[in-house]
Amino acid sequence: MRHIVMLAACVLLSACSHIPLVSRQPATGSVVGVVEYDTGLTKFSTVTGTYHQDMCSKANGDVAVHLGDREMKNILAQADAGGFYKVRADLGTDWSGGPGRPPHCANFRLRIESGDRRNEVRWDCGADGSNAPPPQVAPLVQTIQQALRSRKEVRDLPWSSCPVQ
Repeated sequence: MRHIVMLAACVLLSACSHIPLVSRQPATGSVVGVVEYDTGLTKFSTVTGTYHQDMCSKANGDVAVHLGDREMKNILAQADAGGFYKVRADLGTDWSGGPGRPPHCANFRLRIESGDRRNEVRWDCGADGSNAPPPQVAPLVQTIQQALRSRKEVRDLPWSSCPVQ
């Protein structure tokens, strides 16, 4: 009952984004941490244990993905070594001096929590339209992408039918 009252107050006040709506243990091995990575067309979360690929069709692009201890240790170690917890939240691109945002440009989000350390970082594609991550997070993003690509369930997803502009 207390959680329902808190949730109702949060919805009315729109001020409680830090309170999780669902309390659940991250879907990993014994290494506890949270990794959420969103590329606009793909989304991965250790909280839900899911990988979603936008198919732009009626096909289902959702699979269960649970990272093992080695993968989680590797990602969390990379976050520590690369100073992820001190990276500023907005790494967005300034479009004021150029022709504007390319039509296929994605919005990216990476959130990692480990113990009392946490950070969430957002960025856009590069001014040249590339989807390469900014240097501050590039090694960490590569580590996460490698972990996801190593999963058979992710590799077995059909190609997305989303149009590339």
